Amino acid sequence: MTPKIIVKGSKLTIGAFECKALGKVSQKTIDLEDQAGEYVRIWLEKDGTYSTDKHKDHFWQVAELAVPVRQINVTMEQDPETGEQVETWTAVPLDLEGVEIRTFELPK
Repeated sequence: MTPKIIVKGSKLTIGAFECKALGKVSQKTIDLEDQAGEYVRIWLEKDGTYSTDKHKDHFWQVAELAVPVRQINVTMEQDPETGEQVETWTAVPLDLEGVEIRTFELPK
């Protein structure tokens, strides 16, 4: 069995499920906005929480995905005080819709 994952913008919601080894694991939403451009793995911990920390041991890997690189909109506007053209950069909100998420079977 793999937990249900719902994507909305930069957030993944992992549905609640029953795990024989850990009992009931609650639903959790993970925001990946700060991990744009990275390959992310999501792990389940022995206490039923989730982690994306790649530097420690975990109970079980739940999913992995390549988070898209952050997109930037660049616009030119006229500064009202000086009349000069000014470049404005605006980050486009991260959207994980359509990103392939590889999931892994949970332990029985």
